[in-house]
Amino acid sequence: MLGTEYNWLISSKRQTGGVPAARLARGGLITLAVAVFCFLCVALRAEPAHRVLLREAAAAAKENRPAEAIALLERAVAAAPDYPRLHLSLARLYAQQQRPDDAFRALDTLAAMGLVIPIAADAAFEPLRADARFPAAAAAFAANAQPQGHADETAWATTDVTGIIESVAIHPRTLESFFGDVHNRCIWYRDVSGPGGVLKKFSADSDGLLGVFALKFSADGQTLWASSSALAEMAGYTSADKGRGFLAAYDLGTRKLTGTYPLPENDQGHVLGDFAIAADGAIYVSDSTAPIIWRLAPGGKQLEKWLENRDFASLQGLAFSADGRSLIVADYASGLWRIDPASRKPARLPAPAGSTLFGIDGLYAAPGGFVAVQGGVNPPRIIRIACDDEGTPGKVEVLLSGHPAMTDPSLGQVINGHFDFIGNSGWALFDDPKAAPAARDVVILRTTLN
Repeated sequence: MLGTEYNWLISSKRQTGGVPAARLARGGLITLAVAVFCFLCVALRAEPAHRVLLREAAAAAKENRPAEAIALLERAVAAAPDYPRLHLSLARLYAQQQRPDDAFRALDTLAAMGLVIPIAADAAFEPLRADARFPAAAAAFAANAQPQGHADETAWATTDVTGIIESVAIHPRTLESFFGDVHNRCIWYRDVSGPGGVLKKFSADSDGLLGVFALKFSADGQTLWASSSALAEMAGYTSADKGRGFLAAYDLGTRKLTGTYPLPENDQGHVLGDFAIAADGAIYVSDSTAPIIWRLAPGGKQLEKWLENRDFASLQGLAFSADGRSLIVADYASGLWRIDPASRKPARLPAPAGSTLFGIDGLYAAPGGFVAVQGGVNPPRIIRIACDDEGTPGKVEVLLSGHPAMTDPSLGQVINGHFDFIGNSGWALFDDPKAAPAARDVVILRTTLN
């Protein structure tokens, strides 16, 4: 059941000290048992049903009980039908157990999701190669590798970058751009006063920022908010920093830090990766390490635990539905969730037929639904999720994939009818957290939403 490289979701983003696990998939041979081991090797408090079944299936496969492994995976698919790894694992097992019809059905499901899987190079599918359906299956995956959509990058490159640029925020009125840097523990701005744009520090070293993740503006445009968390990839990290995190607020008029709003002190790990600002000014913050959504009340001084749920695994982007009554949250390892702020009850949203909502990082409200950065699949892509007013997905459309500069996409912003986002954030350069990569260009890509 030996397979080849699969550059896609193995485990939850930033569970292993900061590097998105999709990056961890590069460069290794993966068997079902090894892949599932990688998926589960990081201790998590959350245990969604499909993850439990996946773990049990791995154990059954390792102990040469393929029929039991298949039954467990089929139950997992019923619980999470848009999780690609389940279908891939089933396809491999079906092929090995001489069930070609079932194997091709699983591969067709993966191809319909728009994914790329090099089945011709995967020894697990050797029993299928003589089948007349195999060339068409391989061709379908090859077609998915072709670039889709168009992006403009000519006006959006930043030079001499040494850190991990996780986010970009463009002021809706002044169009000034700011960047969150995880490694260098700062916020940059793009100075365009000269002939070319150069990065300069917006935050001060004395502000005491940790790794900077998301950046967003207040509704009145006067405050720049940042989520900041400690992890090994940031400069100067020590074990005493583990679990620290806060929101930081900057006054754009004075360009000074006006306050930090910390997590309560505890012994849990935390990474505050993203946040959404409600109409009343409350801020909802996703914790990609703990299965928690935090809230900063209007006028509050500290983040408060708002919702903890065992089915959350790696919370990422958040955005409000068009009617403002639902908070939609992306979980890298289980898809999209809708939460009623009044009852605080989460409900997992089904993916439209032929699509997957796993592996989503950034999530942004846009006309007709949401735009998402889906970095946990191969190929990584920007998708538009058409939704009703309550946020229920009805259709998924790929806006951009296969762009040569889109090697390590991260967060962005919807602005003026287009979506700007970081194309090559640099996480892969810090597989060794103490790495000191050479300065490079970071490309901010722009794709139209029309």
